[in-house]
Amino acid sequence: MNSRKHFLAVGLLGALALLASVPAHAAVEYDRVVTALNQLVHDFPQQVSPFVLGTNDQGQAIQGIRIEAATPPAAAAARTNSLLVGTHHGNERLSADVSLTTARKIAQALANPALESSKSLIDQVFYVIPVLNIGGFNRNNRYENTASGKTIDPNRDYPDACVKEKANFQLKDTKLLADFVTSHGIVATITVHGYLGTFTYPWGINTDNTRSPDDAAYEAIANEAVQIDGYRTGTHTDVLYATAGAYEDWVYDTQGLWVMLMELANSPDLDRDSDAMIKFFELAPRSRSQNHVNLGHCLETKFNALMQSRP
Repeated sequence: MNSRKHFLAVGLLGALALLASVPAHAAVEYDRVVTALNQLVHDFPQQVSPFVLGTNDQGQAIQGIRIEAATPPAAAAARTNSLLVGTHHGNERLSADVSLTTARKIAQALANPALESSKSLIDQVFYVIPVLNIGGFNRNNRYENTASGKTIDPNRDYPDACVKEKANFQLKDTKLLADFVTSHGIVATITVHGYLGTFTYPWGINTDNTRSPDDAAYEAIANEAVQIDGYRTGTHTDVLYATAGAYEDWVYDTQGLWVMLMELANSPDLDRDSDAMIKFFELAPRSRSQNHVNLGHCLETKFNALMQSRP
């Protein structure tokens, strides 16, 4: 058995073992996502492999796929790792759909080296997690519950550069995602929400200077991407509002990842939105930012207001 087939077999066995331990009541809306992921593995066996992020507070397996071109190991060694994650908020279900659409397009591109898009993506390995918040997704609810039943907003569960007094990583899945970003050396990432029609970049923290040291690079990349779907772009705070404990600010603040937040439109064109996200991955730098500090000063915060603000 070659190494890729061995990886696929091990991944499938691991996923099946974890699924066997999932309570029967958990398999509701999430079933269609798992089916779509399995179909991608079936359709692109040389490019797509399954993986399991881990199990959440309810014992549910958080499933994803790994996508890469089927080229010799020497070429693969030079690749950087990118991550697309949907459905921090369970009621934003279309974020899972657009993640699956994007995954299929990336797999198609990497399966056909003659395509122009393949040439700009071939130097990356893509990890796609369509649904992080499985419990909320099945209930069509924004929030998630800890093992003890406490209700948490997953996209307020990360450490914040300005609000130090908040509790962090109360949910298993956000901690699993944070550990994954670190252990896999992710360089570029997109998180998907809905439904405001924006494609934004740091900062989203409550600072008197929303512009990061990478603002010019972000602006250039974002402006090209939104030519595809017509979304508004700019910093999270300027286009949306300041918040506390969001994934997208945490990955940039602590690790210098190139990160975008897509807020799908109210009636989105998922095909165009996926193309815009792929354009970001094509244009994103292939190494992490080395200067990603807050150039301003954190403002006095009304903690509850920041925690309740959306997305």
